[in-house]
Amino acid sequence: MFDCFRERCLMTAWARVRDRIIARDTRGLAEVVIALSGAERAEVARQLPDLRRELREAADRRARARWSLGMGEGDDLWEEDGSAPDPWDTALDAVGGHGAVLRIAGAGVLSGPAATVSWLARREFADRRAGVTDLIRVVAARPAGWQAEVAGRLARKIRTADDPDGPLALALLRACGVPPPEHDPLVTAWLSSRPVPDDPLIGALLPRIFEAEGAGRALRWERLDPVPTPWLSLLDRLRESGRVSRAELLDGCLSRFLRGGDTLGLRFFVRLHQLLDPTPQEAADRARDYLRLLPTAPGPVAELALAQIRQGGPHEEAEVIEAIGALTFRPEAKLALEGLRWLERALPDAAEQAPALAGALATAFAHRSDEVQGRAARIALKHAAALAPAAETLAQAVPMLPPTLGARVAAVHGGEVPAPEPPEVFTPPPLPQPYEPEPFPEPTLDLPWHMYQWPDHERWLAAFTRQASGDREELRRALSAYGDEPHLFQQTSWTNTRSWFSALALEVIAPGADPGPPEPEPVDPWAGASFTVSVQPVEEPESGDGEREEEGEPYRMFADLPERVREGIFEQVLEIGVSEERVAAMRDGLRIPPPGPGEPGDFRVHIGSFGFGPLFTDPEPPDPMVESRRRRRLPQPWQVSPPHLFVLRRLSEVYEALRAGTLPPVLLATPTRSTGHLDPDVLVDRLEECAAAGVEPLTADLVQALVRLPRGRHPGAAARAARTGSPAAATAAAWLAGEGLPDPETGLRWAYLDGAVDRYFDEHEPDRPQYEVRLKPILRAEPVGHAPLDDLLREPAHWSYDDHGGAMGWWPAVLPSHREVVAVNYLPFLLHPTIAPVFVAALIDADGPVGEALALTLAYFVAAGHPEAPSLLLRMAARGDLPAEAVGEQVALLLRRTARFDKRAVVRVLDEAARQGAHAAVWRLLTTLLPALLPDPGERPGVAHTRAMALAADTATWAAARGAIPQVTAYAAAGGRSRFARECVRLRDQLGRDGVAATGTGA
Repeated sequence: MFDCFRERCLMTAWARVRDRIIARDTRGLAEVVIALSGAERAEVARQLPDLRRELREAADRRARARWSLGMGEGDDLWEEDGSAPDPWDTALDAVGGHGAVLRIAGAGVLSGPAATVSWLARREFADRRAGVTDLIRVVAARPAGWQAEVAGRLARKIRTADDPDGPLALALLRACGVPPPEHDPLVTAWLSSRPVPDDPLIGALLPRIFEAEGAGRALRWERLDPVPTPWLSLLDRLRESGRVSRAELLDGCLSRFLRGGDTLGLRFFVRLHQLLDPTPQEAADRARDYLRLLPTAPGPVAELALAQIRQGGPHEEAEVIEAIGALTFRPEAKLALEGLRWLERALPDAAEQAPALAGALATAFAHRSDEVQGRAARIALKHAAALAPAAETLAQAVPMLPPTLGARVAAVHGGEVPAPEPPEVFTPPPLPQPYEPEPFPEPTLDLPWHMYQWPDHERWLAAFTRQASGDREELRRALSAYGDEPHLFQQTSWTNTRSWFSALALEVIAPGADPGPPEPEPVDPWAGASFTVSVQPVEEPESGDGEREEEGEPYRMFADLPERVREGIFEQVLEIGVSEERVAAMRDGLRIPPPGPGEPGDFRVHIGSFGFGPLFTDPEPPDPMVESRRRRRLPQPWQVSPPHLFVLRRLSEVYEALRAGTLPPVLLATPTRSTGHLDPDVLVDRLEECAAAGVEPLTADLVQALVRLPRGRHPGAAARAARTGSPAAATAAAWLAGEGLPDPETGLRWAYLDGAVDRYFDEHEPDRPQYEVRLKPILRAEPVGHAPLDDLLREPAHWSYDDHGGAMGWWPAVLPSHREVVAVNYLPFLLHPTIAPVFVAALIDADGPVGEALALTLAYFVAAGHPEAPSLLLRMAARGDLPAEAVGEQVALLLRRTARFDKRAVVRVLDEAARQGAHAAVWRLLTTLLPALLPDPGERPGVAHTRAMALAADTATWAAARGAIPQVTAYAAAGGRSRFARECVRLRDQLGRDGVAATGTGA
């Protein structure tokens, strides 16, 4: 009997634990677990792994159900209790959101520390959103030794700064009060959390931040301006309160610097050092450490060390010489020049140290910076007398100087000047031959089902149409191997082109399988509205009413209002004294009894509405065009880009004709050239074939065929089409005889986000580059009377989302004679990396005028330093229609208006294109871009400026360009010994030579 009672108790304990786990009741579970006896803990520990597996399997089923909800996947669609799964249940753990409660249960019942830590650290329980308060309560109820071992073991399992076990391990260490283990990832996890001034871990972990690997990278986002960020602010407060001394923090920074590391890993410690702002005495006390940092520390650390060395002076001569030698050894020109300035100041007072200082000077002779070399040579000449005892040292280093400088130094100090190497004469190759479009491949169904390129889609569609209008059985056999698209017919619209190909194949394999698009959900006209209701009794009839009108047929009162509003009215009607019997009749549509004694005979209802729709107005009739598109599974025009919708429209009409049995024997628009162009005579041949079959071509297919014709008139083909006699042929004849589609007005406007407001650059130019830049397309075309074409030529939106930008590779072939229109449609996606180089190459190979949009498209690839940018420039330059000056203007705008491009990448792209034969085009491009590549007023010329000027001088020479550029002339006249100044002089001299062209020759 006792055993039975004991068994019932154990089962009851497990049931209580299980119920709270299922309910995700962390607080209740903690209370139950803490109260368990030893035997109950053992029983729960035995049952817990099985429950974990159940919950994991249920979570996996729900994950599968989210993908198949409503798609007929059977039992996987339902929870164990028979309810429908929540399709938006995206719990971050892998056990259906039960990770936190399972951790609490394991912490409360598992006996061994190792097993407990293994349970707590299971990755399937990880959810950084889950709190740990109740888990800490449970752990705190276990023995102290057990707590300490669990906390230490879990802390040592941390591997990264964002380890999901980090918050729990840190919370356990704080709660248990045990010393944290010496484990670097634990320190980085601590630093990745928000600092707390009274954190008990500060004493143990703060000294470790100067030693732990990865600590600096965990704090790399900390900054001083405009105010110190959390960790810097905390350290400052700890210093002010005396919990940590200035000396400890300064010594910690120096030890971290001396341990080495890269700029990113040491950034925080540099900023902490700046925050501490050492006094001259503190700097002097640490002078030796600062000196040790000068030769090899990252640039910001070396600059910091140099500043402290200067502040902590005066120094002994040996220290000065050591510092100068370390600085002239640095690769950074700025630091090397500082060393040379210090050397020049020290020479008059340290004549006996001339040999040591000459060694530093000789090091500078070999520096990679022209400016450093020039400064070193001038010091050697100016202080020749003081350096005479070390002439041999300088003479040996003379070959490291450029020949001109070397000759001047050798004349004073001796040494051999190597014979100057003859300058490399580079002759750029000619431009490659222009790309010649190839014949379009023959239509075929023998293609992989996963087609990605537009030519494959066109070939398959043409072959399908040809065979579908003939032997369906043969076509069915050919398509039997194709897989269908899951859940195709449950979709309301097909924006993916592959869906249409799947539907075409399925209609042949199983005719009539498509039940039509699902009906839309009924629209609640009151959604988003709120109401106020007021009911007042009416004692007397309205004036002029006379006797009460005879009652008509009963009806449900207020039936046109939302149920919640209706019930609110009836509640207030009861409150003013109307009987329950009369209210029930009003509610149910029964005949209303007469009022009783003292009961209001009538009442007035006042309703106030707040929402998006007007109250008591008839809904607007549905737009027939919207319903027509929905029935054809086409998206609405605002949902997709115009060229994408045009492609879908063509596919839709082929599908409709297939189902209706009106498919023509041939598609008119299948291209004959790889650019997407269609031969006029081939179009007429296809029109004649359709006319002979007595079938009228499809509307969008005809429009596509017309806009794929080459530009200009085609009188011969027009005459043939006119003789064909069909309406489609007559339309084509008129098109062929005319000039085709008139070029629409195209352009763009630059916009940026100012707070929550869109602004245009041409209305208000901001004073700094912007991150949120948008390009507003401009496209205005006169209606041509063909609905598909008018929709194709509508102005695109200047934003993009969801299905915008689909089938972009197909767009150049949709309008192969109007590439600027396609480029305008690319604009919303240009500043996001979704335009592939192959799309731009297709635009280059297409036909039509070039405007701002295509120039900006090319400019984007140049500014981004894209590896394919040089080949794109070459491809268009070879055609002879590269708008080089316009591209240069757009690159300059990208550099000035956006904060995402680098001048060095621009120079690299242009240099590569110039050296491959596009030198004349690159020079024309630079005539508009070069001012943007020059230093801003007051800016010191850098590497990017020098390389840009060298490129300009080279391309001007190769292109035999002439004609002065005022900015370059001004820089050249300013003088200077830097390479930038020399390149300016070289370019000025080239442009000023007598010659022919004003801005160069060639494409």
